[in-house]
Amino acid sequence: MRTRKCIQTGQVLPEARLVRFAIGPDDTVVPDVKARAPGRGLWLCADRAVLASAIKKNSFSRAAKAKLLVSKDLATQTETALRRAALDILGLAKRSGELLCGFEQVHALLQKQRPACLVEAADGAADGRGKVLALARGKWGEIPVIGCFTKTEMGAPIGRATSTHMALLGGGLAERFIFHGERLCAFRLLFSDEWGDMRS
Repeated sequence: MRTRKCIQTGQVLPEARLVRFAIGPDDTVVPDVKARAPGRGLWLCADRAVLASAIKKNSFSRAAKAKLLVSKDLATQTETALRRAALDILGLAKRSGELLCGFEQVHALLQKQRPACLVEAADGAADGRGKVLALARGKWGEIPVIGCFTKTEMGAPIGRATSTHMALLGGGLAERFIFHGERLCAFRLLFSDEWGDMRS
C-alpha cells in the first residue's frame, strides 16, 4: 500500500491510516475520503485530535503554500464523508450478494463460514448481539466487528427502515468497508460504551 506524509505530524503512514483533503475551486478545504478529487491532495492522520490541531495551527495553508479556507466543522464533514463511504459499500455488497442481513441469515452463515466482517447496530439489543458475537468467536476466533452505526443508518443503504445484524463475505467490497470503517472510528466511537466487555 502506498504511503503518504501527514501534513500535521510529519509521519509517513499507509494511506489506510490517513485521510486525503482536497482544495475546492473556492480555495476551501474539503474531505476527499475516496482520494478521487483532482489536484493536489493534503493528507492527514485519521485522527480527530490531529485534525483539530491542523485547523488551529493553520497547517493546511502552510502545506499548500496558499491561503485556504478551513471550516470549523471540518471534523464533522470528515466523519460524515467517511460514514457515507462505508454505508454506500454496504449497499453495493447487498446488491452483489456479498452482504447477509438479519439475525437468522447471519447466524446461519456463522455456522458454516467465516465472514470477513460483522456489522452490529450500536443501538441493537444486547442479547441478539451477544449471541452473534459469541457464535462468531467460538467458531472462528477474532473477526473484525464494526459497531458505530445505528439500525436506521444500516438499513438505509439496503432499502430497509432498519437493520441490526450484518455479515460481509470476503472480497474487495469487504476490504473497502473495513478500510473506511477503521478510519471512521477515529471520528466516531467504534462501539457504544454500553457494549462493555462485548468489545473484546
